[in-house]
Amino acid sequence: MTLKTRRQDTKAALMRAAERLFAEKGLGGVSVRDITLAAGARNQSALHYHFGGMSELISEVFAHRYRAIEDARRKRLAEMAAAGTDGDILKLMEAAVSPLLEACHEEDGRLYARFCVQLTTDPRFDVLQLIRDTGMESANLMRELIGEALADLPEDILRTRLTRLFTISMILMADYAGLVEAGNPPPLDEATCEAASTLTGFLLAPAPSQAG
Repeated sequence: MTLKTRRQDTKAALMRAAERLFAEKGLGGVSVRDITLAAGARNQSALHYHFGGMSELISEVFAHRYRAIEDARRKRLAEMAAAGTDGDILKLMEAAVSPLLEACHEEDGRLYARFCVQLTTDPRFDVLQLIRDTGMESANLMRELIGEALADLPEDILRTRLTRLFTISMILMADYAGLVEAGNPPPLDEATCEAASTLTGFLLAPAPSQAG
């Protein structure tokens, strides 16, 4: 095994160990030592060598698995654009949430769901900025399409809803992961439809100035 391969293996092991520990104990309940021991790293400074620090590791754990979700979502959006349905909020929400729920049928996806709920509610991290920094095109396109479809909403209300949309999506993902874990999830199509309806209702709710 070459030195480069060993380094790659160590980095991957650190990410897997971190994701599991964060999901089980919370972002604030895991130390650098916990992660390096769980990863079987020989050197206690391995985490700092590969990532620079705990915050950078957390950001990379998020981005690593989210890239696969991004790929699946981008394909769905391309299909919708070809069909001329990319202005439909409900269909946009189905495209947004379906890859999240589908990931929950794998153990790693369920761990990721629990990790993401913690990340999105931790004030130390701006997940939307993490997405932008990672260059995830589908998230940016989704925001543009939603903004066009909800052009009547005041700008500040739209911005707040787009921010909260991701948090709600992660909560829905974690809830579905729990059902899968318990062995009694609804069919994926049914769960996707219900989650998309929930997100659509949130986005389409009248602004306070428009209500009543």
